[in-house]
Amino acid sequence: MSEAAPTLAYDERGSGRPVVFSHGTLMDRTMFDPQVEALAGSYRVIAYDHPARTGGWAEQYSLGDLVDNCIGLLDALEIERCVLAGMSMGGFMAIELALRHPERLDGLIIIDAIAGDYSPEERVLFKAEFDKLDIDGSVPREWAEWVAPLVFGLKAFERNPALVEHWLGRWCTYPARSVLSEARAWIDKDDRTDAIRAIQTPTLVVHGQDDVVLALDRAAPMAELIPNARLAAIADAGHSANLEQPGPVNAAIGEFLSGLA
Repeated sequence: MSEAAPTLAYDERGSGRPVVFSHGTLMDRTMFDPQVEALAGSYRVIAYDHPARTGGWAEQYSLGDLVDNCIGLLDALEIERCVLAGMSMGGFMAIELALRHPERLDGLIIIDAIAGDYSPEERVLFKAEFDKLDIDGSVPREWAEWVAPLVFGLKAFERNPALVEHWLGRWCTYPARSVLSEARAWIDKDDRTDAIRAIQTPTLVVHGQDDVVLALDRAAPMAELIPNARLAAIADAGHSANLEQPGPVNAAIGEFLSGLA
């Protein structure tokens, strides 16, 4: 593990074109271990932690703050341009970065995320549930078990219960308010559906077909709206497609990367 200015932890392997991975709420950089392993022979692969996983989390921060953190990491690593891959919250951040700093990107990979906003009903539900984490101590097991079916698809529970249990245990080590601060960064996020039409960066949209928290039909239009984009719909995968079905996801990412100029 290395440290990047000032608080971000990251893992780095390989050499060549930089490919940077940004995780979702509740996750950490290790969620991309299957992708790092698959790509490190051909690329300089970096997976990093957002502040909530490093002890540097604040009571409130925005997706814009996460964009600034990512740019700070790129600067610290002397990376002028990269392929940026973001999952869920990391995907929301990656879309914002593509809109604000297109000169820093050779490619964009959006994993189980959407450009649109959340409905009023979704915002009420998420606020009510995540506000339960406004407590001292760690994330309660009961709460972790509530959120697990949103993070993982049914097939993951059936075929890979060890994967689900690994993350359940991991979540219960987090300070509860660090997870709350993550959620507050995206619950009220802006609708970028129209804005993404301006993204000229080659883009791959990766999405689990069994995602229940962000259904595929909410993500698929990004592949039509972004001028140079394609969709990889991943069978038998929920909201964490890259963990649940790493083989098909790695294949889609590898094909995308090899096609970049």
